[in-house]
Amino acid sequence: MYKIEYFLMLILVLSSPVYSQEIQSDFGKVAKTELEMTKYYADENAGALVLFDLGKSYFERTDEGFKVVFERHTRIKIFSEAGIKWAKFEIPYYQQSNIYEEVSKIEATTYNLQDGVIRKTSLSLANSYDEKINESWIVKKFAMPDARAGSVVECRYKIESQIKFNLRDWEFQWEIPVAYSEYEVKMIPFYSYSWLLQGANKFDYQTSYEDQGLDQVFGSVKYKNMIHKYVMKNLPAFNDEEFISTKNDYIIKLDFQLSKVTQPNGSFVEYLTTWNKMIKDLLGEKEFQGYVKKSGDAANKLMNIESLSGKTSREKFDYVIDYMKINYKWNESNSIFASKSPSEFVRDKYGNSADINLFAIGALNKAGIESYPVIISTREHGKIKYDYPFFHFFNYVLILSKIDGKNVLTDATEILNLNDRIPPRCINDKGLVIRNSDKPEWVGLECLFLSEISSRFELTLSDSSLNGSISKSYDEYDAFYSRDTYGDNTNEILKDLDNEFFEITDTSVKIENYADRGKPYLLTYEVQSTPEKVLDKIYLHPFLYETVADNPLKQKTRTYPIDFVYPRKRIYKSVITIPDGYDISILPSAENMKSELVDLTYSAVRNDNNTVEVDLEYCFKKSVYSAGDYQKIKTYYNFIVKKGNEKIVFAKKSGS
Repeated sequence: MYKIEYFLMLILVLSSPVYSQEIQSDFGKVAKTELEMTKYYADENAGALVLFDLGKSYFERTDEGFKVVFERHTRIKIFSEAGIKWAKFEIPYYQQSNIYEEVSKIEATTYNLQDGVIRKTSLSLANSYDEKINESWIVKKFAMPDARAGSVVECRYKIESQIKFNLRDWEFQWEIPVAYSEYEVKMIPFYSYSWLLQGANKFDYQTSYEDQGLDQVFGSVKYKNMIHKYVMKNLPAFNDEEFISTKNDYIIKLDFQLSKVTQPNGSFVEYLTTWNKMIKDLLGEKEFQGYVKKSGDAANKLMNIESLSGKTSREKFDYVIDYMKINYKWNESNSIFASKSPSEFVRDKYGNSADINLFAIGALNKAGIESYPVIISTREHGKIKYDYPFFHFFNYVLILSKIDGKNVLTDATEILNLNDRIPPRCINDKGLVIRNSDKPEWVGLECLFLSEISSRFELTLSDSSLNGSISKSYDEYDAFYSRDTYGDNTNEILKDLDNEFFEITDTSVKIENYADRGKPYLLTYEVQSTPEKVLDKIYLHPFLYETVADNPLKQKTRTYPIDFVYPRKRIYKSVITIPDGYDISILPSAENMKSELVDLTYSAVRNDNNTVEVDLEYCFKKSVYSAGDYQKIKTYYNFIVKKGNEKIVFAKKSGS
């Protein structure tokens, strides 16, 4: 039973800026009222609630200077079976060569109320494990023992870091409601940071004050910590709906970057830079522009660049990019800096995105194709904030080549992608061109090319059977996705096509143009099923349930864009032979909706040759729609779902 006294207490406590002091936030001291909660007043459908999330970053002396220590303490209430997934914790940390972070002092406990008594089950660290994400990042993972609907789970840990360039970001908002979130940062006078709040205009509570403890000494400097506290309360769940770049672009969070380092003697180095200075710094980096220059010399011998004289600019461009794609493999690690020397890259035949694309830039320039690096942030990494020249916004480098007076963006990591296209993961607003210029030059990454999937169904229907052949054609990014996901592996395609509405003849599956990127990716197969019959009528879904079954846009309103990545068109054409002894009883009505945003058409007609032809076609003309267009796009999707799933009804003729 939900206790009204706890409900009132929670509201009163959350209204106070010193909630973390008023509520019992000592580890292990969970209140019985927290276990008796059955729902959260602000979101009664929430599967779980973050009761509090407390973070703290501070500096600690070492023999070499200082390290950054981050502590976190989180308590979560689980309301339902769906909320049990929040009893799984992940702790990301950095480790690469001699720069590393260490996770320690992990404590985690599950609390359950049994017969009026609080029962505790502690995590055994033997049940935690590390998962390597890439060459730099590892995630420590563990699931809380005995977590169930009604449980409260609690976790705290410490991370000691040598990295002082960024303090740890703090996400106030989760995908479940957050009752209280607090981040405390203790600054010392030797490191200065700028911060950026995303997703909100202000904090619920913010304060800064000098530590009242004893003076500390570093060198000849006496100092005290400057303490900054940031608080947000009663945050709604972030609904990570369809068609979004990444939640990191919109979730409420606090981001820090180092702006200045001051030595005890008073000298200092500025790190908060301008775009022009960032470009200048990259042009002086040996793992960036220095690598490009050395790559040109290496590529000249490797690719026999001199043999390209007399070729057109496009032919030279394709030669270099194809050579890179065929001979070098991407290790799926993103970076804007090369991880090895050009000679090591040539020897190993694999590398990160910068190893490959910076080498290609050197080769292109050697071949006479004017080319430059473009640093970007991938979709998963988040959007760049253009008013803030923060270096850590970027995590990837692309190639910008000038061919016959036109700018062409490319990426040499994806052999299955067209040479004048960038991978979908890189289609993310804008990138910064790295070259000497009076002002920063940004290049748009938005895709203007329409990608199309065309599906044709030829169905033969009888009183007891349904047989059909299906052919599909994919082009542009839809073709790249199919080539990358399925290749020419029919078993993988069969797994994806498997459904309850029909059986596929395994031997009928055929793939064409897998290796020919310039042509559509083609797929054909045959199916059979038993028709849906009720009394003397046959009900047929003309597209065999392959259209969108449910509107993916479910929120009432939306404050962030609808991001399709690229414009897309879908065509469904079904030709159905009317079964002997039957006639058409119900034929769906035609529809036509056209606007500057979307084109939608539907028709169902009976032909003279005893067939029915049903056509559905829709086109989302833009890659990204504003939040203001949300209701319109949602309405269009309702239409697609409705018309795409309307059935044709055949009725048995009298006397048959």
